[in-house]
Amino acid sequence: MRVLHIVRDLEVPLATKTEIRRLTQQVADSSHILFHEGLVDYHGHVSARIPGTNSILIKPVLRPHNQIKAKDILTVDMDEYMSANRSQWSPEEQQGRVIDAPVPPRETMLHVAMYQARPDVGSVVHTHQLVATSVGVGNVPIKALYNQALPFAPETPIFPDPKLITTLEAGNAVAACLGDRTAALLRGHGVVVVGESIDHAVSNTIYLERTAIMTVIAHLVGEPTALDPAYVEEFAADWNRRAPHAYEYFRSLVPGLKKA
Repeated sequence: MRVLHIVRDLEVPLATKTEIRRLTQQVADSSHILFHEGLVDYHGHVSARIPGTNSILIKPVLRPHNQIKAKDILTVDMDEYMSANRSQWSPEEQQGRVIDAPVPPRETMLHVAMYQARPDVGSVVHTHQLVATSVGVGNVPIKALYNQALPFAPETPIFPDPKLITTLEAGNAVAACLGDRTAALLRGHGVVVVGESIDHAVSNTIYLERTAIMTVIAHLVGEPTALDPAYVEEFAADWNRRAPHAYEYFRSLVPGLKKA
């Protein structure tokens, strides 16, 4: 029988070494997927909670997404990170163009706050993707305009502060804004997307951008109409089950990634 750990009042099986290796590889692969989709440059990061622990996996700061390998992924103890309450990397201390020390991104606290506030979340994505960020700047929430946007119903909240999320206080403020939603627009900054798994968080990040594009086009030609709430309630679970299929499709488009 597998050992159970209590994580925020939930009994969660402790991940095996094999599962952690698989999850680490998926975090690395996800960097490549988001880069291939044009949603990240040297900014942005994907993380995953290690089941049964209070630790997460995340890419190092400023490492190119299309070069990330599983061996590069860092493990962050959330309790230790919260107790320090500050980023482990400061640009003021950086000399030259190369980041030598493999340290977590400056906004790791954004991820930590999401996991602490949402026991149901297994993965967090933060990007500065162009169209969704632009829509947030325009103070327009993204709604469920088509089937692949069902996770964003009834609409994405908009967090009004563009500052980097480097403290627990700032992270908690974003988590409070997100509430029980799947994604939030950080006005003048980017987006944050959460999911029960990496499959969900990454796929929804891609579809958030596509829905943002659809939002802009719909405003140009008429008045965007969100899907009926009854329809959303009926089919949201079905789309949720299809997230792993979407993830594998986007993964298959990336040259060089080995077959899962």
